[in-house]
Amino acid sequence: MLTFANSLFLFALAGLAVPVILHLINRELAVDLKFPSVRFIGKARLPRREKRRLRDLLLLLLRLALFAAVVLAFAQPIWISPQASLAEDRQLRQTVYVVDASSSMAGDNAWTDAVSAVEAEVSGRADEQAGLVVFADRILVQVEPSDLTAAVGEGLSRVEPTYAAGSPALALENAVRLFHPDAERRLVVVSDFQETDWQTDLPGIPRGVELVLLPVSESPGPNTGIVRVNVLPIGNNLARIMVSLRNYGDRKVETRVSLAGPGIAQEKTSGLEGGQLSTVSFEVDASESRPMRVSLPDDGYERDNAWHFWVSPPPIIRVLAFLPHLDEPEAIQGFYFLQTALEVESETDWIRFDVTAVDRGFFQESMLETAEVMVFPATGAYFKDEQWDYLRSFLEEGGTALMMPGVSFPKFYRNLQTRGFMQSRFIGLAGNTNERHEPSHFGQISPNSGLADVFAREAAKDLYLVNVYRYVRLHFLGEETKLLSFENGDPALLSLPVGKGNLYVSTFAFDPSWTDLPLRNSFLPLVRELMEEGFDLDRQRNRLYVEEAAPLLAEEMDRPGTLEVEEKLWEINVNPSESTLARVDTGQWLPSVLTGEPIQVAQASVPAPWGATGGKDKHLWPWFLMFALAALFVESLWVGLADPVKSLRPEKVVKNG
Repeated sequence: MLTFANSLFLFALAGLAVPVILHLINRELAVDLKFPSVRFIGKARLPRREKRRLRDLLLLLLRLALFAAVVLAFAQPIWISPQASLAEDRQLRQTVYVVDASSSMAGDNAWTDAVSAVEAEVSGRADEQAGLVVFADRILVQVEPSDLTAAVGEGLSRVEPTYAAGSPALALENAVRLFHPDAERRLVVVSDFQETDWQTDLPGIPRGVELVLLPVSESPGPNTGIVRVNVLPIGNNLARIMVSLRNYGDRKVETRVSLAGPGIAQEKTSGLEGGQLSTVSFEVDASESRPMRVSLPDDGYERDNAWHFWVSPPPIIRVLAFLPHLDEPEAIQGFYFLQTALEVESETDWIRFDVTAVDRGFFQESMLETAEVMVFPATGAYFKDEQWDYLRSFLEEGGTALMMPGVSFPKFYRNLQTRGFMQSRFIGLAGNTNERHEPSHFGQISPNSGLADVFAREAAKDLYLVNVYRYVRLHFLGEETKLLSFENGDPALLSLPVGKGNLYVSTFAFDPSWTDLPLRNSFLPLVRELMEEGFDLDRQRNRLYVEEAAPLLAEEMDRPGTLEVEEKLWEINVNPSESTLARVDTGQWLPSVLTGEPIQVAQASVPAPWGATGGKDKHLWPWFLMFALAALFVESLWVGLADPVKSLRPEKVVKNG
């Protein structure tokens, strides 16, 4: 059976008539010649010229064959054997296997079971076309449906469970688009159907697609995993390693926790009840950066038995203060108290501050990258419009700023409100240094603030004895967080989140004319905690899961580990969600979700079914092209050997005048 891939080119065969017509009309016409001396001779007609020679007809046929061969080559003729053409008479049936290769499939022989299940399915349905989609956080392998079922097994042999979480929605969309629209379609999903992966927004399966769910590892064994590792500074160049563990089983287990790193090897034992969370702590030297690893003994799921992280000294916090210069000398005096408190160092202090003071006129956009914390003692009242924009940009990128009032406090607080930094409205001033009155005292610390930990129990006594002679009263609207309040409920310190950063606003200045706080023991811990409140001490340590690290890092990281790139420390681990043992209900819940808004089958992206040609088709266009080239060569050789000069023959009709 002959068919053409580009049948429209066959219309060009009509052009074969052109050289034939030209051949017929291109005759040598007779020319009348008048000879005066023979005008009395009677007219005579010479015999008609002889018929064209055979050589000219063969040349015409050769050129016609050349043109026809070129046209047929462009039409791409295909010869289908009779046996293959019979495949068109039967209904095309296709099965696409969607196989989960997320990290959880590495536990309890789940991957081996999945491969065996697919191989058994394919071998039992030899009369169908088989396709394959293997997925984790992305598509790992994709095989279009065809009669070559061995391609499915070959595709599975090229992969193994990754260290990433699964994205089944992406896999289902790709699998459905592999189907031919006119085929009998069957979709087989092979997975452990882990709750954390499958309880997401899933696309609907189109009508007419038979859905088969093959769960593997339905009864997983006991599993204890590492959920998180935190590194906390404790002073004296020491750090406390807090390892969070979880027993995902229902029985009590006792597990060994090992800590290893350059020059460090420690081990502890922890007992966990079924479903319980527990924490194990270690203390290590943190005077220099070093990669570390916490591990558990192997169990049913080994991927969550190790956690990679860095232990390193925290960076120095750069503090940049913008002073009001000669406008408010009292504010400058208050800043010096703050600077002294930040620069105090002792063996037990973990955090170091580098404080630099400049005139407020230097607050420009170029200064935003030179500090992590900015201090504005009474400076906000003198900001220009663009400087408020600089402050917002600094905070939105994760910076921390502390602002205090000064002589022009009404303008300062009104600017904060009109610029959208806070909702609370300015009311007036409480207290007056020119009159005798009872000073105000602090009455409450926000329980969610780090200040609550610093001033717990006995440590709070000195703070509550602080005298505040005057402060700015605000009509608090509840939109901000009161870190510290007076006894009457008026805010003393406000926390204003802006983008990724925080703006801390004090309602009193830190100089002795406003309060005696700078002269008290509680001033140093309050100021230092306030500077650290919104500051990420581990900003050099970047914690990522494997699926997040691979596309982000220049050096591809497709498995857990530690990495140092351009002075940044990277910690890459398996997503703890892959440790979850809970499974979705594949009998009721999952099928009902998959019958939602269906995926559209993109016919244009589906290749012609293999069964249409049976894989035994013969493309004839190369032969026509070879014939055309051979005809062109013979035609050129023929014309070149012919005598270019024709001899004169008495073939003209001569007429007398």
